[in-house]
Amino acid sequence: MPVGTYDSSKVILTVDNTHITGLADGTFISFESAADGFSYVVGANPGDVVVSETNDETRTATVVLQATSPYVKFLDDIAKSKRMVPVYCMNNNEPKEKAGGTMARIQRPASRSYGKEAENREYTIVVFDYTEE
Repeated sequence: MPVGTYDSSKVILTVDNTHITGLADGTFISFESAADGFSYVVGANPGDVVVSETNDETRTATVVLQATSPYVKFLDDIAKSKRMVPVYCMNNNEPKEKAGGTMARIQRPASRSYGKEAENREYTIVVFDYTEE
């Protein structure tokens, strides 16, 4: 039985062609579909079903940085500028994967909270031309 290994240091996040460091512990990036792939309606008679393709390929990426990441200001500034930027996540483990797109926008600067321990900064990024390889 083969045994695989995973190394989170082999996962690279780029935003606006810049390698982002200071990623938080745990899940530091995730992509979620904006909608189901299809919807359907069942008619009055058995077997009368209409399937409608959603055709929504957008994804929402959630990126979590440590409060001390040197890229908190960088992502906040992109959000404030309302610019479209490329966002990609490259997993260089086996199997290799690449996800993201060239047209993405950060929804808002990260919320801030302060306490006894430093709290992470979370960004929501909508990727309008999402692709996976």
